[in-house]
Amino acid sequence: MRSWRNPDLVIRFREVSLSVSSLESRPDVDAQTKEQARSWLVDARDILEQRRFGILPYDRYDAVWALVNQLRHLLCTVLPAPELLAVLADVRASCSYLPTQQRLLGERDLARLEAELIGSRLPAAAIPAAAAQQMPRIRLELERLSRLAAGAREAHWRKVNLLRKRLTVTGSVLLALLCAAFWLLPELLPATALTSPQLAGIMLFGAIGGLVSALWTNESIHASSSQFYLQRTLLALKPIVGAASATFAVLLQQAGFVSLLPAGVDQMTAYLVLAFLAGFSERFIRTRIEEATNSSAATASPAGAEASQKSSKGQ
Repeated sequence: MRSWRNPDLVIRFREVSLSVSSLESRPDVDAQTKEQARSWLVDARDILEQRRFGILPYDRYDAVWALVNQLRHLLCTVLPAPELLAVLADVRASCSYLPTQQRLLGERDLARLEAELIGSRLPAAAIPAAAAQQMPRIRLELERLSRLAAGAREAHWRKVNLLRKRLTVTGSVLLALLCAAFWLLPELLPATALTSPQLAGIMLFGAIGGLVSALWTNESIHASSSQFYLQRTLLALKPIVGAASATFAVLLQQAGFVSLLPAGVDQMTAYLVLAFLAGFSERFIRTRIEEATNSSAATASPAGAEASQKSSKGQ
């Protein structure tokens, strides 16, 4: 989920709206084209108005971009040459989503079309008749490149937004499960294990550890937009993951599977410190668990080998 107030979308939507409005005063544009452009524009605006608390679901966000791109394809066929240069620049920006070979070919074709469009802006007397007759071809090629780049961009962001949606849903489910664990664990564990306030404190300190870790981790401004948004979604989920990690780490300690606490310290204080560390650094807890597991395996291995030897001798 995210707000639709994305600067790129706002600018594109306003530009497209102005271009569609300019078609109304164009007698050379047929009524069907004008009606189609108005219809797509209204559909996009209706989707944007469906946001709740300023938030628009990812799939709705993708639908708006698809409609805006459809309008761009249509404008390629009707806008005058000077305005087509702005459309061409927008298509060029979308070419970055194409595979390398297609991107290079697309940029080459766009450079050629740009030179032809700039030539078409000369005074009418200076434009050869053959050049003027090339406009239908230029429009068709620009529309083809617009569709190609838009398809690559939409496919890329559809995958990104599906992943972000999965992360958001997974985080919500994890939060619900933590609430269920908070309600059930005091009933399931022995009375001497954890009380509800103690469990709440452990989850709280795990969440604080996750939040501090998120604050110390910055999204790279040099990363692509999709990587930036994915990393930001992961950072937003760190407090929930921290609370879950803290709960599991303390349960492992209480069950005796691992020994993560020093001897001779107050138990609850040690649990809170362990909860914070579990939320702050999942790697720290994972490393300690792996060390304890390997140590247990090494201890059990000689005993298993000795038992196997005795069995062999008995046979």
